[in-house]
Amino acid sequence: MCEDCFDKQYYGFPSQVAFEKFEEILDQKCSSGKVQILESQNEEESGLMDFRMYYKCNTCDEKYAMSIPDNAWRGYFLTEQNAIEYHNKLKESDKKKKYGCWIILILIIAVGIYSLLK
Repeated sequence: MCEDCFDKQYYGFPSQVAFEKFEEILDQKCSSGKVQILESQNEEESGLMDFRMYYKCNTCDEKYAMSIPDNAWRGYFLTEQNAIEYHNKLKESDKKKKYGCWIILILIIAVGIYSLLK
């Protein structure tokens, strides 16, 4: 990160207005040639599942991934590596939630069967 690109990353935009303000700054940086839009890569190759656009700073060569907010999904604007790590954490969290639901369901069924046999 350098002064020509961005001084911080966003793990989510708190509102549509906040995203639109950020998008204006991004558009200005792209128009001035400080940041360029890159071709989207194959999602499987990049390790990301939900990115929308890639950007690169022409000064420091840092690459960024941006996911646009959509309803409950707050989107993000992160360095490429942090975006990959963020998605991996989300996948792990989803797996834990999935297994937790299965355990609760099994316990409910076991208690139901036990109460019927009593």
